[in-house]
Amino acid sequence: MPTKLIEYRNLLESFLTNGYELFPFIESPPAQQALLLRHDIDFDLQLARDMAAVEYEIGVRSTYFLMLRSASYNLLERDNSKFVDEIRDYGHQISLHFDPTVYDDFQAGLKQELDIFERHFGLSPDCISIHRPTDFFLNYDSPIDNIRHTYQSIYCKSIEYCSDSQGLFKHGHPLNSQAYADKRSIHLLVHPIWWVTDEANSIDILNKFLDLRIKRFQQHMADNCKPYRTVVGGNYDRS
Repeated sequence: MPTKLIEYRNLLESFLTNGYELFPFIESPPAQQALLLRHDIDFDLQLARDMAAVEYEIGVRSTYFLMLRSASYNLLERDNSKFVDEIRDYGHQISLHFDPTVYDDFQAGLKQELDIFERHFGLSPDCISIHRPTDFFLNYDSPIDNIRHTYQSIYCKSIEYCSDSQGLFKHGHPLNSQAYADKRSIHLLVHPIWWVTDEANSIDILNKFLDLRIKRFQQHMADNCKPYRTVVGGNYDRS
């Protein structure tokens, strides 16, 4: 297991030791000792599955927010759908990571994506996360057509909010926060890509990820194109 993934496991175990209880994104989270653990999956579902397995081992349940309109992965592709099923089998919640910028009418776009989500996965999310929210959505403190989102004040102001965006806890490590010391409820956003390899910084992590994706795509090409398969032989690993 990568050292950073061990560090992540230790982080969660510290919350449990301090009396925190894992909560989904309910309408009114408790003010004390609730941990709302969220994962926005921007790049890769296999890495998300790996993190989900670690959480399962220590009895932690979190919420994975997945994108339908992503250039990084196809949520409906066979292997990715399998990863989603595995994350669900670990007991985690699945919801939608919504990018409103791809629509002229974001409310209509959300309805379309929720419909696809329900038809493919049999899920009807009641709370979504928004991908790279603009100031408009950071200050949009209402549900979108009765669907709550994770940037409403009930999740970002009424309780403490902490994120590892860009690979860093920019406002300090959550275990060093006053909220943690006081056992106040915390909304923790963790992106799996920053925790599943041991490179020294965010750029090295992303380059490592790109190397992995190239190898996977080479295997995809070999599986689906006989001339390329002849060239590469059996040199590429599916993992």
